[in-house]
Amino acid sequence: MFRKTIIGAAVIAAAAGAVLLTKTIMDRLNDEQDSDQDEDDDQVHFIKIDADPDEEEKEPSPDASDKPQEVQEVCGVYPYLDPDFVEGLLAKNGEFNAMFENDTLITVTHKVTFEDHANLESFLDIMDAAGYICVQLSDHEMTAQKKLFTEEGAILSDILNVANQTAALHGVYESQVIAK
Repeated sequence: MFRKTIIGAAVIAAAAGAVLLTKTIMDRLNDEQDSDQDEDDDQVHFIKIDADPDEEEKEPSPDASDKPQEVQEVCGVYPYLDPDFVEGLLAKNGEFNAMFENDTLITVTHKVTFEDHANLESFLDIMDAAGYICVQLSDHEMTAQKKLFTEEGAILSDILNVANQTAALHGVYESQVIAK
């Protein structure tokens, strides 16, 4: 009887060890997958929006080859933006960075206009999905607002993202207001 108890306890201990080992291995695999996914989340992902086949495709911005290398690189990432617009924003980057201390919560409000109301609606859908608070001011005008923490280049990046999306949908980026 004593021998059966010892053997039974050994079988139970072995089973518990196997379960614990399996759980540890599965947890490690899940952690590796999560860290791989986190690394992927830090990368920029572009979303392709299919245009209406009846609609004329807007050509990306004019050639930026006569502009400084930095402007050319930014225009490569934001192909719908005019190189002169990009150059002007890059010149203001130091001013944007100096406005607030790092890690300050700010609100950036962008004003945009569209001749075609359908493009305004598309912009609204895209910006809502990206976490912006949108307010339609008229059939052709709206604001998109987002709160973010300041860091080097954060304001400039937000402006470039919104302006590029606006230009891709045949709109005009009018202005931005930055407030604490």
